[in-house]
Amino acid sequence: MRRRALLALVAGVVGGCLSAVQADGPDGSDATPELPPTGDGAPVDVDVGDPFERRTVGDAEAGASHRIVVWNDDADRRPIRVRLRAVGAAEPAVAATPTFPAYGTFRVAVFRPADYVLEIGGPDDSERRLGIRREFVDCDDSATHVAVRPDGSVRARVVSTVLPCDADPQPRVSGATATRRSR
Repeated sequence: MRRRALLALVAGVVGGCLSAVQADGPDGSDATPELPPTGDGAPVDVDVGDPFERRTVGDAEAGASHRIVVWNDDADRRPIRVRLRAVGAAEPAVAATPTFPAYGTFRVAVFRPADYVLEIGGPDDSERRLGIRREFVDCDDSATHVAVRPDGSVRARVVSTVLPCDADPQPRVSGATATRRSR
């Protein structure tokens, strides 16, 4: 019996290590009246390499965060509007319209827990609204990946690596020690 419980636990942990956030709204979606859906639910290939620009929302000392990566999936330079606003806030936390280089990424690290609306404005004046739930800013490694395709369409998905919140692992990274804060 212990073996079955252990196997179920291991399967649950391994299965949850790299997961997409599941829909849990009243109608089966992840949207609420104030918060649009978090993504498309389909796989999104995003080059999360070295961003050409970075922004931060909140205090990095908080430790827990959620990353937003917006990727220009096109061989041409083009302006893409990125606006991040906390639900109920009058002013956006991030409001930028940078000219993205070919296949360039723009990254936002969100350290302040809140429900956010992310607006992505494509070069053809199209707009896509995505929800970022307060729960995403926690001890798990999570990110919203957004790809603006060559035709101006926007694809998005939330990915998360499940980590225990009360653990304080110290993995080795390039000979240095990295620690995670617990809440």
